[in-house]
Amino acid sequence: MLHQLAPHEYHKAADLFAGLATYNVYVTAVLNGDSPGRVYVDDLDAPTAVFAISLDACYLAGDAHNDAFNEALRDELDATLFAGDRVNPDDVQIAVHLDDPEWEETLADLMEDWCWPPLVELHHYYWRRTPPTEPRPLPDGYTLARLDAALLGRQGARLPQTIADSIRIGWQDEANFLAQGFGFCALHEEEIVCWSLADCVSAGAAEIGIETAVAHRRRGLATAVTQATLAHCFAQGITQVGWRCPAAHAASVQTAVRAGFQFAREYVRYVFLDDEARHFAELGRMYFFEAQLYDEAAEALEFVFEIERDEPYPDHYYLLAARAWAKVGNGRKALAYLNQAIDAGFGDASLLNSLPEFAPLRRSREWQEIMRRVS
Repeated sequence: MLHQLAPHEYHKAADLFAGLATYNVYVTAVLNGDSPGRVYVDDLDAPTAVFAISLDACYLAGDAHNDAFNEALRDELDATLFAGDRVNPDDVQIAVHLDDPEWEETLADLMEDWCWPPLVELHHYYWRRTPPTEPRPLPDGYTLARLDAALLGRQGARLPQTIADSIRIGWQDEANFLAQGFGFCALHEEEIVCWSLADCVSAGAAEIGIETAVAHRRRGLATAVTQATLAHCFAQGITQVGWRCPAAHAASVQTAVRAGFQFAREYVRYVFLDDEARHFAELGRMYFFEAQLYDEAAEALEFVFEIERDEPYPDHYYLLAARAWAKVGNGRKALAYLNQAIDAGFGDASLLNSLPEFAPLRRSREWQEIMRRVS
């Protein structure tokens, strides 16, 4: 059985979500009414299974083997979430967090008719529970500023797209961000080149993110701006600040450590992209580069090109397909996809000659023709 809770009933799901809430402030924010969301349970009086949606992600907790709840939830999601009825209409993906790996089989049943398999992302969660002792100075030529209404107004169209997206997706609009959130940035000649924003705030906890423009990295900006954001958090009565990042993202991990965050836990995030072609192209990329599963990469990319779409595919989709088929020893398909990559605009001969998977093809007439086309 499935029941959607009214906001005044969200407290009924708190115990089941206790584990996920320790590293997902959005869960706490939804349950406390500080951020929009939806909450479903199997029983109104004594729930044993729960599903929730926030602006950031979806969450499954409790008994993963409640068949009646799972079947009813699948019907509900088919009619709402997968049909475009989102808590966050601007988000182009659905991310899911599980409180127990036993939910994976249920997740497959829920998602298989919409988009499967997922992009499986390993993430790290860090937290800080003490304020910084002293601010880190910015290098010469940079100034620290609060990301307030005046600064946002002055930036106008110059505002980095990542900031605009974070405000729109995480807070719904600028007014909510200014009322409930906060952020700090480093300015260089009035250009925002490094920024740290609160992603979510609730019940004395917050999560923040950080980004630095490429041309201004490795100058200590991220640490300085993060420490300014942390100082503001603790001055406002926040007692725990969280930071999440992909486990393989060394730069983010280093910034977190330099800013005094401590590793809290590792977790898996299951991601499904609305754009089916992009989803399977990204799946192929993950299979190829991160898992070294070349057969799976080739098949995922093969599926991409079977999807009907109005816009052309980018050249790097075809190039990756060529690399995957070359890795599994199918030179014919590798050459065919290389030609399609060239048709789509690819023209880097030096890159082709540097990739080891194409070594067996380089003595063929077909390879010489490809070299002629990209020269």
